[in-house]
Amino acid sequence: MNIAIIPAAGSGSRLGGQIPKQFLEVAGAPILAHTINRFVECDAIGAIAVALPADRLDEFRARQRGAHVVKPIYYVPGGTERSDSILNALEAVAELRPEIVAVHDAVRPFVTSAQISAVIAKASEIGAAILALPATDTIKEVENGLIERTIDRRRIWRAQTPQAFRYDLLMRANQEARAAGLPSALTTDDALLVERLGAPVAVVEGSPNNIKITTPEDLILAETLFEQFNG
Repeated sequence: MNIAIIPAAGSGSRLGGQIPKQFLEVAGAPILAHTINRFVECDAIGAIAVALPADRLDEFRARQRGAHVVKPIYYVPGGTERSDSILNALEAVAELRPEIVAVHDAVRPFVTSAQISAVIAKASEIGAAILALPATDTIKEVENGLIERTIDRRRIWRAQTPQAFRYDLLMRANQEARAAGLPSALTTDDALLVERLGAPVAVVEGSPNNIKITTPEDLILAETLFEQFNG
């Protein structure tokens, strides 16, 4: 069985306001609810684990009871850091003996079933894979406001999610990152933790529509995309 993990315990402070961005309502529902639905709809996913702040667990469990849910959804307490939430979710689904785990940002509600399935298929083949977009702009390395060098953009890809991994590989990567005491800035990208083990990580081309909602401008764009997505 393949599992989706959605870490949604963060404060989402960049959007401002008192409501974390994943719980803001767009197109009639919290962004997180839309994201969860993308994985409910995907045949390649057998179950979903969502890591939430403790004060949101009852709310989402009630939402699940009030809906027709076609696959298991585990709502688990999130941790202080993203990696803590991932570990909590991995432990919560261990009884299912997952094969591939697809980790996805809570505020990327426009991923498609085809994209999820493609990255899972590549992870099944290689062991780890991520969605990403090739860079289209010229890339400059800058220090103290001055250009140090121009980087060959043909080698630059912008990481998206989901990022998919063999269950045991992702578990080991997170455990070793915790044991090494990595700073939180280095644990926000799951592929990076797997790269530290020397394991290969494949790239599957994603979509510009698979946006991460982080700014007020993103919210405006999201409303337009929801009209297209549900049209």
